[in-house]
Amino acid sequence: MNNSESKKRLLALQKSKFLSIEIQDALRFAIEKLSDAEYHDAQISKPVMANKRWSQAEENQLVESLLAGNSIELIATNLSRSTNSVFSRLHLLGVISINSSKAIDIKYRDDGSKEKNIDIDLNRKCIECAELVGPKRLKKNPNFYRCEPCQLQFEASRKSV
Repeated sequence: MNNSESKKRLLALQKSKFLSIEIQDALRFAIEKLSDAEYHDAQISKPVMANKRWSQAEENQLVESLLAGNSIELIATNLSRSTNSVFSRLHLLGVISINSSKAIDIKYRDDGSKEKNIDIDLNRKCIECAELVGPKRLKKNPNFYRCEPCQLQFEASRKSV
């Protein structure tokens, strides 16, 4: 139920003859607060890209901006997204973790190109525990940023949500 529906119900209830003066005053107060909330909600402008899908190019720009040292607030402004949207997307991409403030380098991320001459840093450290991800694991997929135990824990935590 939204604010306008609540307001209508309270107005109808306020007209009842069987309510005490105190209850009518409380209803009047609640109606005023709902009116204030409606006005406030109308004044807040949503970002241009609110409720729009993220493109691959936007995701790349998002991660590159973070790695360049920009704040989430600045990135959100530049991408016309909310800060919550930016944070959620970074978390979904596995770039940041709720338990970790460390960011990862995406220069090896698959961008759809067929380029095979990618130099893989075999000494990459896990973004969760800072242990080596492992050369075999990185040769298998250069996009891994967690060691196998941390990746399994990450996937298990996402399934439980």
